[in-house]
Amino acid sequence: MIYINLLPVKEIRRRNKAKKQIFSLAGAFVLVVALLSIFAMLQANTITARNETLADLKKERQRYTAILNKIKQLEQDKQVLQNRIAVIKKLKKSSSLTVHALDEVANITPSKRMWLTTLTQSGGNMKVSGMALDNRTIAKYMDDLKSSPYIQSVHLASSSLKGFAGRNLKAFSISCSIAVPEDKKEPQTN
Repeated sequence: MIYINLLPVKEIRRRNKAKKQIFSLAGAFVLVVALLSIFAMLQANTITARNETLADLKKERQRYTAILNKIKQLEQDKQVLQNRIAVIKKLKKSSSLTVHALDEVANITPSKRMWLTTLTQSGGNMKVSGMALDNRTIAKYMDDLKSSPYIQSVHLASSSLKGFAGRNLKAFSISCSIAVPEDKKEPQTN
C-alpha cells in the first residue's frame, strides 16, 4: 500500500523555520533590550555617583573659597602695614635731616679761610652765604659740600669782591639741596 502524505511538509517546515527565526529575532531583541537596560542602569548609577562627588567638591570649594578670601584679606592688611612701616622709617630718617645737614656744613666750613654770614633752609633747599679769602677756598668748599651724603646739587649763586676790615674778600652765595642719603636696598622677605 502506498501512503500519500497530503500534509504540506515543505510548507510546515518553512513555517517552523520562520517561527524559529521570529523567536530568534525576538529573543535577540529581548536580549539587546535587556543589555541596554543594564547599561542604562549602570550609567544612571555612575551619573548619580558623579553628581554626589560634584556636590561634595562644590562644598569643599566653598570651604576653601572662604579660606582664600581670608588669605587675600590678610595679604592686603600686610601690604597696608608694610606701607605704614615704610612711611615711619622714612619719617625717622628725614626727621634728623636738618641736624645732619647743619652738622655737615659746620664740619666742612674751614674756620681760618671763610666764615658764614647766613644759612637758610626751606624744605629740601638750603642757601649758604658768607665771606672767603679767595675763589679757590670757595671752590674747595663747594667740592667738600658735594662730597657730603646729605648735601646734593651744589651751585654757586653769586660771587663778588667785597671790602671788609681793610681787605678785599670774596662774598659768595651757594644754593644746594639736602636729602636723606639712600640706603642699600635690603632684600624683602615675604
